Amino acid sequence: MKLSLFFVLTVLAGAGFSDVILEENFDSAEISKSAVINGRNDFSVLSGSLDYSWIKETGSRLQHKGNKVDAVWDVDIEPYRENSKTIYVSFLLKNLNEDVKNSFAGLGFYNNDTELFGIGNDFESEYFKYYSPGSSNIIGKAPTLVDGEVHLIVARIEFVEGSKDKFTIWLDPLVRRDLSDQNEWKTARGEFEFDFNQLRLRAGNEGNKWEFDELKVASDWDSLFKMNNSPGGKVSRAIKNADLPGISEKLDRGVNRFYAKYADLEEIPFSFAVSKEFNNVKRLKKSPDLQPVFSKANGRKYVYFDTPSHDDFYGTGEVQGALRRNGCRIILYNKDNYNYNDPDNLYQSHPWVMGVRPDGTAYGIIFDTTWKSEIDLRAGILFSAPEDAADFPVYTLEAESPSRLMEMLGGISGKMPMPPRWALGYQQCRYSYYPDSRVREIARGFRQRQIPCDVIWLDIHYMDEYRIFTFDPERFPNPKGLNDYLHAKGFKSVWMIDPAPKYEEGYSVYDSGSEIDAWVKNKDGEDYVGKVWPGKTVFPDYTIPRVRKWWAGLYQDFLDEGIDGVWNDMNEPAVFEEPEKTMPSDNLHRGGGKLKQGKHIQYHNVYGYLMIKATREGMLQYAPDKRPFVLSRANFLGGQKYGATWTGDNGSTWAHLEQSIPMSLNLSLSGQPFNGPDIGGFVGDASPQLFAHWMSVGAYYPFSRAHTMVGSKDHEPWSFGEETLKASRSALNKRYRLMPYLYTLFWNSHKNGNAVMKPVFFADPADKSLRDEDQAFMLGDNLLVVPKWAEDVNLPEGIFRNLQIGQNERWDKYQCKLLQKGGSIIPVGEKVQSTEELGLLNPLTLSIVLDENGMASGRLYEDSGNGYEFKEDKFIVSNFKAQRTEGGIKVTCEKQNGEFAYDKRFVKIAWITKDGISFGYGDICKSVEVMKTDNFEYIK
Repeated sequence: MKLSLFFVLTVLAGAGFSDVILEENFDSAEISKSAVINGRNDFSVLSGSLDYSWIKETGSRLQHKGNKVDAVWDVDIEPYRENSKTIYVSFLLKNLNEDVKNSFAGLGFYNNDTELFGIGNDFESEYFKYYSPGSSNIIGKAPTLVDGEVHLIVARIEFVEGSKDKFTIWLDPLVRRDLSDQNEWKTARGEFEFDFNQLRLRAGNEGNKWEFDELKVASDWDSLFKMNNSPGGKVSRAIKNADLPGISEKLDRGVNRFYAKYADLEEIPFSFAVSKEFNNVKRLKKSPDLQPVFSKANGRKYVYFDTPSHDDFYGTGEVQGALRRNGCRIILYNKDNYNYNDPDNLYQSHPWVMGVRPDGTAYGIIFDTTWKSEIDLRAGILFSAPEDAADFPVYTLEAESPSRLMEMLGGISGKMPMPPRWALGYQQCRYSYYPDSRVREIARGFRQRQIPCDVIWLDIHYMDEYRIFTFDPERFPNPKGLNDYLHAKGFKSVWMIDPAPKYEEGYSVYDSGSEIDAWVKNKDGEDYVGKVWPGKTVFPDYTIPRVRKWWAGLYQDFLDEGIDGVWNDMNEPAVFEEPEKTMPSDNLHRGGGKLKQGKHIQYHNVYGYLMIKATREGMLQYAPDKRPFVLSRANFLGGQKYGATWTGDNGSTWAHLEQSIPMSLNLSLSGQPFNGPDIGGFVGDASPQLFAHWMSVGAYYPFSRAHTMVGSKDHEPWSFGEETLKASRSALNKRYRLMPYLYTLFWNSHKNGNAVMKPVFFADPADKSLRDEDQAFMLGDNLLVVPKWAEDVNLPEGIFRNLQIGQNERWDKYQCKLLQKGGSIIPVGEKVQSTEELGLLNPLTLSIVLDENGMASGRLYEDSGNGYEFKEDKFIVSNFKAQRTEGGIKVTCEKQNGEFAYDKRFVKIAWITKDGISFGYGDICKSVEVMKTDNFEYIK
């Protein structure tokens, strides 16, 4: 094992501790000696301890019930108030109630029985807060819900002589890291007078029950945390008997693969995440710096990477919270997660971590297993799966930059197919638009109000009593006629198909599936019957090749109705009235081909992946000359090869608007470039202001769709009033005018695997100040998007100029600021109502910002928009170049590729400088010269 790993474990196990003021582990024989307890009958001290994360704590735990009961500890802090000393207070707590509202549980700070301060759950919501007379605040920018998990809360109190004391509170801090490296989005700060001499644990209202453990007060951070009980200590115990890899292989430049010594290579399952075949595999001759250790402990298989504390982590798939993932735990088990009620467990699973070093170099790790598992980033990178999970390889990727790392991931896990151009347009959805007359009304509403839109979506209410592949005879008597109407107005339509056919003899889908024995079995080998929208349902076993072929064949009659795209929802799979809202983990999948028979816990995370793969195959089989569009709620690493995705059932709240950006960014950094959230929020009613702000940002998501739930108020742009309507129209006009640039970004992603939507730090990976920025983001490498509501935004150094498109919108308090990077040329199109109005050689404006050397370059990709002719060289790639001249610039088309290369093309040039915009016009095949002129305010 490496010397560095031995060193870490030695430090964790042998560090000295001093100046512990109070330590209470709730030993039943000792608690009365250290605390004054009122109402002992409402206390119970249990043997064992709280299960904080994945390793048992030492000591006992206190179970506490009722608001009239206190455990009181006298604490002498006077010696620490002298000369601005600092103390730390920490405790673990766990909620045992279904409803924690209107009750406070936590730690109270008292002075001679008078309450001064409190830290615990909120009285009215389900978040953590701190309280002081006249004030309170949620702990954390993205608060963690009060739930059945164990939470660690730490308060630092800095005694300031002659002034109020300063405090900082951390929720679930990463205790191994330096204080300067803690997660800012899980903190709260303030000032207060902490002249306390007592601590009390409170348990809320009568009947509420909470558990507490490890109440501690110490004079410094290291004294507070005994490392054998910290995440770092837990790592040392988890890998106590860890081994170096049994096999270490070099697969390609910068790509290695590792197997545990105990791995049975004959039993390694088929890889869903890694699609590339490596033909020149060699044994590594020496240990690389990025190398795992493997162990088995506590009924789990562990893989651990001892990474430096200054590395920053990203990716990990669809996750809630901040962009930077340091200090987070992610559960990989796809879950129907309405309103994100479980913040660590969402609809998709990506066993992938991106690491970025201080110098801007990057690495990635693929844990190649589909089993239910966990990524823990609180002390290095710890991955774990059940001990009975099949053995799996671990891949590491080394790159000179994060952008190059994304290209490598795309090369290994698969790249996004080129989507149809219409799928890049704005899309309108609700659960649900019905009957068909309402769908027509929505389409007319967009065109009459001149709001660009490409797609209207149909949710489950179009079906005949929720039977998939059917149409309600009263609500949708003529789906073909409806689609013809939409097509005539320049719209496409996307219709939902869930994975759960109704369990009903005489229903064609059920009957045909039963004929081929298509259904997932329960542990006894009988058809598993669950409950979803139609009532009793069965579930196709997509691990069986004949079932995937059958499923693909169901789409022909469906698509004959003129349907353009397919929406696969509920495919975690979601199952009502089951404890975990999905089918039991011991259900059986029979497999076939390269897939082995296995329990559902093995195939759960790829159930949606296999479903959309079969759906895409069906669409290609029906219309081989059209690019399919499939949207999926559930997916897995590598699933970008088969469908786009959205971030599930978010809420109509400011918090979810703000979180939508880091969620989409981390999905992008996990290999899924075509993603976005429900604009406006799915759960609840958006306010006019929230919708306007969300639409102004949502115009720049790769996948741009508004969606809302059944029973909510109307969420069309015009339903909120004139101001929101104008803001929405303005934002969407910008998206459509940027369509040449956006379409080129998608083509680049299709070709090389890079992200469309990128974090700001991609502009300068070595700038540590950009690593946490998750309000602003980049589209490609040359356009920064800064929301109007963003505060204290960290932006890259260098030249960035305002890109103003359309009308002068200084009146508009909602529009994002668009900043074009120096050295770039961005193609801008004309204003249109849908992508149906676009074709080859559209009118074009080239927006130019020179770099410090007076140079700029850019690229434009164009093709038919909805076919595969581009594979036969029927496209155009234009490479533009600009150079400063005396008093102006010269712009040329330096190179063209593709069959449709042109001899003449007249374009408009918009040269943006710090003083304004100068315009020119001419044939780009020769050259266009632009002289600096008077200032202009926007690009018309």
